[in-house]
Amino acid sequence: MIKINLSTAQKQFDASNVGGFDFTKIKPIWLGLAFIFLYLPDFTLVPMWEEDFNNKSNELSTLQGKLTSLKRKVSQSAQYEKQIRELKAQEENLSKKLTAVKQAISEKRNPSNLLIYIAKNIPADLWISDLNIDNDLMVIKGEALSYGSVGTFLTNLRSSVFIRDAIIKGTTSEVRASDKKRIEKFEVHFFLSRLD
Repeated sequence: MIKINLSTAQKQFDASNVGGFDFTKIKPIWLGLAFIFLYLPDFTLVPMWEEDFNNKSNELSTLQGKLTSLKRKVSQSAQYEKQIRELKAQEENLSKKLTAVKQAISEKRNPSNLLIYIAKNIPADLWISDLNIDNDLMVIKGEALSYGSVGTFLTNLRSSVFIRDAIIKGTTSEVRASDKKRIEKFEVHFFLSRLD
């Protein structure tokens, strides 16, 4: 026969087994290594990381200062770019004006050589009262003391390299009121062949 003790007897407290965990199976070497790996970084790595963190923080503040300086330079360069665009627009405008001036100069005809030739070949008793250039046609009006001077003037004009087709359009004889001398009024038309 089997006897069962149903009385609640006080069991002794076992410190090696708490909550179903048996502390007797823990090896002290492994426990020490676990503490070393758990707390050693706090004493060795954290100060090293703090130094690294401080270095990186200093680098970050230096770089932020450089970034602020660069942003300031970028805003200044934006103003310079605006000025450059305005200057380029002015340069383009001036270039157009310069092109127009060059074209006007190239198209401008300077009759100075022709006028010098005419001045050198005017007879002494002949005066020019009107000289007009319209495109390639030149009209000279004037008066002379003799009809021969008008002919000499016309011959001189025809022998010029500047003139072609010089013709007398008309002459009239008059007596000048101031000194009562007979004068020949004339009008000569001719075409310009060149001006230089």
